[in-house]
Amino acid sequence: MKILFLHHYYIPKKAFGCTYLTNFHEEFDNADHIGVDAILETYDRLYNEWKDNSVYIMELMLVLNHRCTFWNNEIIKSPQNEKAVEYTSIYLDLFEKLDELLYGPDSWEDAIDL
Repeated sequence: MKILFLHHYYIPKKAFGCTYLTNFHEEFDNADHIGVDAILETYDRLYNEWKDNSVYIMELMLVLNHRCTFWNNEIIKSPQNEKAVEYTSIYLDLFEKLDELLYGPDSWEDAIDL
């Protein structure tokens, strides 16, 4: 029997002074090691499982934002990192998709311009 040990890219235990209630970061971290299909499958599974729990859905949104930020920072470190470019785009698309599901298609139109 083979045992696979995964190197975790980024799993913060706290964000903005709050401790996570879920293991969403770990789930997406594992999906990152497998590939794009695993990321999309993880999102679909978590959304469908927790769409009626507003706290967990907001945490899902926070995790998607963190994953997008993490991979974007990897692009800054190494602009030729194709995986980081692809994953940043995927996580941003998923974040925007969830935002639209929760708040509607024009949720950012009311944002204040600074």
